[in-house]
Amino acid sequence: MASTATSAKASTHSRASMMKDKDDEKEKRHSDPKKRSSAGTGTGTGSGGNGVVTFNVKLENRLTTKDLQDLQVAFMADGDGYDNKLSLDRDQFVEALSVILTKGSKEEYAELFDKIDVTKEERVDWDKLASHLLLEYHEKDDRVKSTQVPQWKDIKYLPSPHKDIIQRIAYLKNTNRYIAISKEGGVSTWDQHLRLQKTIKLNNESVKPRDLWVTNFVVLQNINKIAISFTSKEIAIYDLSSKLEFNCQYKVYGLDHTPLCMDYVAAMDYRQDDRNNPENSNEAILVFGDTGGFVNAFMFVSANIALFDRPPQPAGEQEQTTYVDFKKLLKGRFKTCRLVRHDGHSEWARQVKYAQHLECFISCATTYENAMVLGWVEKTKSKMRINSFSIQQGVNAFDYHEHLNLIATAGVNHHVCLWNPYVISKPVGLLRGHMAPVVQVQFNYLKGQLISFSKDKVLRIWDVQLQVCLQRLAGMFPKGPDVYSSLFFHEEKSRLFTTFNYQLTVMEMKPEVLDRILSHDKPVTSVVYSHTYNHVVSACTASTVYMWMLDTGQKLKQFLNCHGNAEITALALDQNETRLFTGSADGTLKVWDFTEHCHHTLNAGRGSSAEISQILVLKRIILVMGWDRYITVFRDTQFTQFHIEPSEWKGGQEHQDDILAAAFIGPNTLATGSYDGEIVIWNTNSEVASRHLRQRFIRKSLKSRGEARLTRGAESAKGQPQLGSKQSTQIGRGSRPTTQGRVSVVQPPYIGRVSQAPTRATPASVGLSREVTRISEHDEEDYGHAVTRVAFLEARKNNSAANGANLVSCGGNGWVRFWNTANNELLAEFVAHQQVSSIIMATDDQNHYIVTGDTEGHVKVWNIQEYCLRQPEQMLVDPPPMTATWQPHVDTINSLLLCMRNDRLLIVSGSTDCSVALWDIYGNHIGVFGQEDHWKILPYVPPQEESEEEAESPSVSPQDDITDVSLPGSVQDVDENDESDKDSLTTEDSGWEPGDYDPGYKINTWDETRLGVEYKETRVTKRERRQPGTIPDLPYLHWERTGQPPAGPYALQDKYKPMLWTQALDTSDLNDVGHLKKPDFVVNPHKYFSDPDDPSFKVERLPNIAEVQPLEEVYARGGLKAVFDEKNLFPKYILEFEAKMKQQHKDEVQKAKQKPKKGALKSWSTIANASGAVAAMRRQSINEKSKLGLSPINESKKVTIKVNEKEK
Repeated sequence: MASTATSAKASTHSRASMMKDKDDEKEKRHSDPKKRSSAGTGTGTGSGGNGVVTFNVKLENRLTTKDLQDLQVAFMADGDGYDNKLSLDRDQFVEALSVILTKGSKEEYAELFDKIDVTKEERVDWDKLASHLLLEYHEKDDRVKSTQVPQWKDIKYLPSPHKDIIQRIAYLKNTNRYIAISKEGGVSTWDQHLRLQKTIKLNNESVKPRDLWVTNFVVLQNINKIAISFTSKEIAIYDLSSKLEFNCQYKVYGLDHTPLCMDYVAAMDYRQDDRNNPENSNEAILVFGDTGGFVNAFMFVSANIALFDRPPQPAGEQEQTTYVDFKKLLKGRFKTCRLVRHDGHSEWARQVKYAQHLECFISCATTYENAMVLGWVEKTKSKMRINSFSIQQGVNAFDYHEHLNLIATAGVNHHVCLWNPYVISKPVGLLRGHMAPVVQVQFNYLKGQLISFSKDKVLRIWDVQLQVCLQRLAGMFPKGPDVYSSLFFHEEKSRLFTTFNYQLTVMEMKPEVLDRILSHDKPVTSVVYSHTYNHVVSACTASTVYMWMLDTGQKLKQFLNCHGNAEITALALDQNETRLFTGSADGTLKVWDFTEHCHHTLNAGRGSSAEISQILVLKRIILVMGWDRYITVFRDTQFTQFHIEPSEWKGGQEHQDDILAAAFIGPNTLATGSYDGEIVIWNTNSEVASRHLRQRFIRKSLKSRGEARLTRGAESAKGQPQLGSKQSTQIGRGSRPTTQGRVSVVQPPYIGRVSQAPTRATPASVGLSREVTRISEHDEEDYGHAVTRVAFLEARKNNSAANGANLVSCGGNGWVRFWNTANNELLAEFVAHQQVSSIIMATDDQNHYIVTGDTEGHVKVWNIQEYCLRQPEQMLVDPPPMTATWQPHVDTINSLLLCMRNDRLLIVSGSTDCSVALWDIYGNHIGVFGQEDHWKILPYVPPQEESEEEAESPSVSPQDDITDVSLPGSVQDVDENDESDKDSLTTEDSGWEPGDYDPGYKINTWDETRLGVEYKETRVTKRERRQPGTIPDLPYLHWERTGQPPAGPYALQDKYKPMLWTQALDTSDLNDVGHLKKPDFVVNPHKYFSDPDDPSFKVERLPNIAEVQPLEEVYARGGLKAVFDEKNLFPKYILEFEAKMKQQHKDEVQKAKQKPKKGALKSWSTIANASGAVAAMRRQSINEKSKLGLSPINESKKVTIKVNEKEK
């Protein structure tokens, strides 16, 4: 790019100005420790205020909005580039970014210049830089969107009024409703909230009602009509806008073959360029395929006025149906409609679609030859020009993506193929994974994903660009032979409708979280931490184990297919934390080392599938808990073979329901919690249960869930109330009687777990990625008492004398409970999470905090350092102080753990949203395992805030500590009042319980409460005070009459008598002053003062103490009689502080003169009042600057850049 010498000189000057200003800002940034800490500590790094540093990140991803604004301001200066803006070569670009940014090295800036300068013009301006960054961010967003695994809500079964196969589902844009039509002619509509609105039965005059058979339908959105095809070789078009819905306006009869599939497109959809052209605004196309292999297209000219030629209708009468003969359409006798067709298929046309971008018709059939045909319409001919694709075994369905220009086919050969419309020889992509013929495919256009559904009821989500399967959903759909299925994905509402004969189901996507990072491909089920290797180990439902480095978040290893197709449900480490135990839903345990070698396989399920919930690895035994009422044990003497069978637990069965959680504390105490809320304390040496801890409710019957289901089924068969009735919910399994004084609002059960089998006896349910959880209202009440986690407070082991809490449990309905196992007593309980079905928890090694997580992805941190240390008088219901709360996940949290690293207490959480997150105890986000940016954990000290109680607490005067101050007779009055109050509170015991409420009932707190009894005993045993009979003759009562001084601390006292606190100050007369002598300067003023008007008057300048003068001169002028030393008069630290303040003031004034700036010059009073920490802070910043190796830019190498003063 050519430029004149003048413009080059101006450009050089502007660059110098810009670099100088940025250099000053850089020096300020390094001198301020707050700014410097947020700028990073090395090349390619960036840190935040939460003590986390990320590194190994691309320069483009490290730029913030502030950095981009600084770059824009710098490049908008006057220069020799486009539009007279700044344009830099490679060296200038590197040097300028080194001044403006502190995000990377010069090598990175040079690499960025090479990426931007793709045309090799050797110049870069702001337009090129912004274009490059936009493309970079756009590609990143597309990459993230396409690889995001969709999260689905639970499948719902819509109430279906249909009695036969549902042929299709569609969305009505005009009325915002969904419509479905079944084979027998039943029409049902739902509103946007999926509530059934109306049901209609179609009638066809051509056939009898019993012979009516609907094959397909399509909605004509722009004219609010619907076209329905019948096996009677007819197509009827109904008007949806009239008062009488489904009023038949047109009927095309006499078709050659039975129509099977249909599609419709209006002119505004397929002619984007001519949308505003009134000649083309009425055009539309209705295309259908039939059993003869024909593809027929009705080309309407004036669709908004009339689809076909209609005779005039008589006024005032109901609109009559217009019959259209298909034979006349073939002969072209209609002015408003033209028929074009082709016979490219030799068998039934399964689907037909008009591709707007290609302007052709796509159809498919289940034959090898002509499996997919593309037909183009020629202007004057009635027969289309076709291109054929040959696909093995044919195609059931297809879909076309306009932006990607790809056709996806659902093959009978179990494959999903991606085709370029212009390449008929072979597909451009092949998606393998289905084990049965694929019946439906549909694109998710916004995300660039493909949804496919096979005949074996397996749904897969594919990434089209990477051609990999992102998600597999199976086991959730109804089973049965010869099921006809159809698929409809409403992208605007993110709803997926599927039909199975007459049944209709819907799944809704959960809201997407922008830039959500996935640690696993499937939901995470368990997380553990190895202190030995400093690794975090996580497992997911895909039977995959990942190992992460805690310090950086980097993935180190992965174990694939650890248990085949069965999902991993539990993880554990041995005592040395060098062996990994994985438990699976198939009832097996495997022992691994960290090199992916499996040493043993433990058969915990005894050959049957059983979901393992927890594994406890003790010194000589391994305990396995799951959905069973027994404890499974493996002893160390058995670990001599690869396959190991379980031993017998001597304690037998103590739980009446399935065991879900367990905890151990040395030397030999084990606690297990079950589904019914009971906790059993065991001795691991004798393997015998010693105590049972139960919650505050009475169970009328103790039976397992399987027995309860059988019993309920028998009751319902005998005519008992059903699950939905009011009576059945009141006598449910987990209901608490009101006599206990506690009414619990039961929440829905925990249904967030993926692949949670409804029963344990269904082997086919193992390994399913997701399924419907059908839980009755009885089961909902059951889970309100379930114990999901138990933990011993080991740090309180030596505090047994205080009878405080040593065991914590949590579970259903968000409850957390503190127990004392020695006394079998519940000390405290509170609701940690409101309106949730279940929670889990974890505690640190010092037992200072407990962390709870719920099914909504929320985490709360509770400070239990002072909670339940001693046995309370009454059971506590108030929660401990909450330190922090946040939401690290968008779905159920399945695992929590706490670990210490670099003096920071960290929280690792694994969730159903496929992520493993790392936070600290104060709620500072460190990162998500699997993210592109690695981190470095730095020590973090939370900011200390002054307690409001201390700030607002009033000062206590000495008189406040006095407790025995009272007038005579006052104590007696108080005692009498107390006795009267006591009598008023004394009532007979009426058997009152917290569940009974009587407004007129009073409680005898003195006899019925522990606090009242102890207070009563204290008052009885208290020393009785002496009551004075008469008022004594005290001096302070009649000092005016007796003449004695008031009492006080300075009153005249007898040395043998003790001084009373009531003595006052003696106010005797003062001594006489006497004669005062006047000073000499008053008597002889002429010696000290002179008249200023006298010309001989001269005032000599007094010597300055700070000035250093010769001793002879001082003595000659009659000054000081002794040598004055300033260092001896003032302390050393005062002199040093004065010198520093003077130097600082001098520097600030000099800096202000060099660069005047509003508000830059501080007043001397402000600087003088600054503490000595200012000088220390500057010394510290200079030392850190020297450690980082930061040096000012060489002035000789600077390229000067001038910045427009107005823009600044």
